[in-house]
Amino acid sequence: MMLAFLLLAVVLLLAGHAFRLLRWEQFVRIYERPRRGAMLRGMAGGYAINTILPLHLGDVFRAVFVGRRMKSGVGFALATVIMDRFLDVWFVAVGFGVFALLGQGGESARAAARYYLLFAVLLAVALVVVVVLRDGIKRICLAVCGIFNDTLKLDGMVFCWSLINTFKDLRRVNLLRLAVNTVVMWAAYLGSYTALAAALTAAGQPMGLVDVFGALFGQSAGDLRVVLPGGVLDDAPAAACAAMIAWYLVPLVLMWLATLLPEKVRGAVNQATAAAPAGESYLNLLPQADPQDRAVFLSQYFGLQNKAWVDRFLQMNQDITILQDFSAGSNATTMLCMDKTRTFYRKYAFGADGQKLAEQLHWLRAQKDRLPLCEILRAGEDADCCWYDMTYDPQAVGMFRYLHSNPVEKSAAVLHEVLDTLEEKLYHPTATAADAAKIEQYIAKKVDGNLQKLREARSLHDLMEYPTVWINGREYKNLSQLDWLFAHERLQALFAGDPVATIHGDLTIENIICRTDDKGWYLIDPNTGNLHESPFLDYGKLLQSLHGGYEFMMMTPRVTVQQNHIDFALTRSAAYDALFADLMADLGRRYPRQLDSILMHEVIHWLRLMPYKLSKDRKRAAMFYAGLVMVANDAADHARR
Repeated sequence: MMLAFLLLAVVLLLAGHAFRLLRWEQFVRIYERPRRGAMLRGMAGGYAINTILPLHLGDVFRAVFVGRRMKSGVGFALATVIMDRFLDVWFVAVGFGVFALLGQGGESARAAARYYLLFAVLLAVALVVVVVLRDGIKRICLAVCGIFNDTLKLDGMVFCWSLINTFKDLRRVNLLRLAVNTVVMWAAYLGSYTALAAALTAAGQPMGLVDVFGALFGQSAGDLRVVLPGGVLDDAPAAACAAMIAWYLVPLVLMWLATLLPEKVRGAVNQATAAAPAGESYLNLLPQADPQDRAVFLSQYFGLQNKAWVDRFLQMNQDITILQDFSAGSNATTMLCMDKTRTFYRKYAFGADGQKLAEQLHWLRAQKDRLPLCEILRAGEDADCCWYDMTYDPQAVGMFRYLHSNPVEKSAAVLHEVLDTLEEKLYHPTATAADAAKIEQYIAKKVDGNLQKLREARSLHDLMEYPTVWINGREYKNLSQLDWLFAHERLQALFAGDPVATIHGDLTIENIICRTDDKGWYLIDPNTGNLHESPFLDYGKLLQSLHGGYEFMMMTPRVTVQQNHIDFALTRSAAYDALFADLMADLGRRYPRQLDSILMHEVIHWLRLMPYKLSKDRKRAAMFYAGLVMVANDAADHARR
């Protein structure tokens, strides 16, 4: 009889563990496909440790073992285990409360009921406190994690983030299924405890359900220690002790062996117990794949920096993986991403920058039949945000990379084709007469306004006071000595003869995408709202790259300023010099009498760049000011010829 009851207890215990596994994976399934084999091994190993060591240290093993085999990591696995145990506390509290109300178990049951009830109330209060004081607690999390090195800091923030989202995303769990799994799990467990009590009674140690429940969950619960001196079964017959040990260990062995079944059998079981269709989709715990990007984002989140941005970012990117951030010199963000079907670029911006990006999106759609442009896969915009996804092609690279991995002649041929296409397909068909009022606005806003911002910049004030500046050992006239170059009347007369048409507006070398298989090129990232829409602005952007060396400056990490000396590791390649010479010769053939205007538009592009650098890249702003001074001196020299 004892063996029959023991067998029933083992079977019911395994059934309870199976439904615990199904409940646990509901929390995991929000973010990734559960790996049942690893989860079952982790549960078996965790329960084995819990039978020997106190404080539920086996649950830590369970989280670490499974987390190392999950996409979302150990921190997330630990958060789901905490959620699993969090739900158990409430049921155990109810269980002891029922026993106490029924008068079973004596003082030990009443003491356990008071203990678990207090514990459950404290957990409820803690949840309320966390919700009410969430901002302060986030700062505390960041401060505590910041004590450690970068790796441990990131691990700590990921765990805190996982714990927050595991509770927050409980609404995404099928609550009916969660309730069913929980009820069936505890029904199986209670049945197992009842059968175990019958088995122990048959073995000569009279026990009831309340006694087994108290031995497992009471204040003196000790798992296998119940058979050691001082335990509940200290003086029990050997058969009762053997039955108790078998009840603990046999299910663990069977759980481990279940993971070794043939693949066909395990696959059939998985399919039969699937909690969601095979085509289900998952959120990303964190969209960023790069650890540094994750650290930056989590520091913003726990530091409460730009909460509205964080919320919109997560809402937009929760179903993709961000592989790399390609953002450059603008307030829009460009990322290489992937979803279940493809890899693509996503570009987005919020607020006023989102409105600017919407204008870019409209331009791309309006000109798609005129020019080779990036393919828009999908897009969205509202009052606060704009985003769009672009095709990713490994054969397509920016002209900067193309230029430095191919003969210069090939890049020059591509650039000539780009300019010819723009002239033929865009500039000429959309040509209009120059508007004196818009030229006036252009000068007032883009020249006078930005010069005033430079004069008001405290970080450049002392530097701009010198009549000359030394840049990497060479002396240049400072902007104060080039007032004539920016004179209002001169610029009005200079720009009055500019052609006007629909333009790209940001024709840098990096916005020309070349195919390495020589199957063409296309343009990305136009910029609208230039006021004076002249093709010369596009040429000026090309000069900002090839003449001013903007891309190389972006790769230069440091600049030093001492009095009027600005020093930095300015790099220029022979390929850049050759393509710049070719471009100047081409522009000389196209517009032999208007090179001064094109060069001046390049200077203005550098002027327009400065407020952004002073705001977003202050440590390197002096380097870009040096770029402005150098191109202004070259423009002045050309104008004097």
